[in-house]
Amino acid sequence: MNGVQIRIRGKVQGVGFRPFVWQLAQQLGVRGDVCNDGDGVLVRLVGDDAAFLSALTRRCPPLARIDSTETQPFVWAVAPLNFTIRQSGAGSMRTQIVPDAATCPACLAEMNNPQDRRYRYPFINCTHCGPRFTIIRAMPYDRPLTAMSPFPLCPACAAEYRHPADRRFHAQPVACAECGPRLEWRGPKGHLFGEAALDAAIARLRAGDIVAVKGLGGFHLVCDAGNRAAVATLRARKHRPAKPLAVMLANTAGLPERAIKLLASPAAPIVLLDKTQVDGLCDEIAPGLAEVGGCCRLIHCSIYFRRRWRAPW
Repeated sequence: MNGVQIRIRGKVQGVGFRPFVWQLAQQLGVRGDVCNDGDGVLVRLVGDDAAFLSALTRRCPPLARIDSTETQPFVWAVAPLNFTIRQSGAGSMRTQIVPDAATCPACLAEMNNPQDRRYRYPFINCTHCGPRFTIIRAMPYDRPLTAMSPFPLCPACAAEYRHPADRRFHAQPVACAECGPRLEWRGPKGHLFGEAALDAAIARLRAGDIVAVKGLGGFHLVCDAGNRAAVATLRARKHRPAKPLAVMLANTAGLPERAIKLLASPAAPIVLLDKTQVDGLCDEIAPGLAEVGGCCRLIHCSIYFRRRWRAPW
């Protein structure tokens, strides 16, 4: 049976692109398959390829970017009966690796919902957010080739991963408290886990100590931004006598609209803010400057610290 093969290049791996293609195929009634390979994404289909390509470019997932598409005839040895996501192909790696994306609003809502099974789970993610670049060990982007490979999916996460209508359909880093990484405190008196780990970190921050928080790509050194002695100690240990320090924000209330949009974007960059817009900071955070850098990069930690510690920032 005659069909078409569509080669898609760009930022198309690790962004929920294959699930998006699958859902698009169901809506348009086309048959065939889609897979990742070293050159991007490869789609083979039988049906209205013009309508498919038009919808593909118009409704591209938020983290994805299509740089080019190439279409050529394809002859099926056996006509496909439906549309499937097939095993990733091999080949030289020329596709782009996407950066990590800040936790999306949907995941944050779940994390703050006491009725949700991922309530207070700091490593929550879906196809629209979470770790990408920093967990990839090799391409194509599939769970066995990421840092999540040692964490087999529990039945609930596996069901989400397989369900086409789920936001975590083929989300490679998907996890929960039952099967994924866990919050851990490592101190001189041993290890603590979960809420106990969080309590230990808060206690040390309250005492004016510095806590190393392991993020996706390394460690963040955290202290009370309102404690002059703690900030001075941090500067001495980092050999950073005057360069401004960034501040984790508990929320974006009262900030300029442009700053809110940037902080809520997938990139979630450090944004320059007027010092008067951030309460509770000591002058040593950004000495001699009228602005301070604010970020939500460790939003899961700052949410917990704010609620349990009641820090103004």
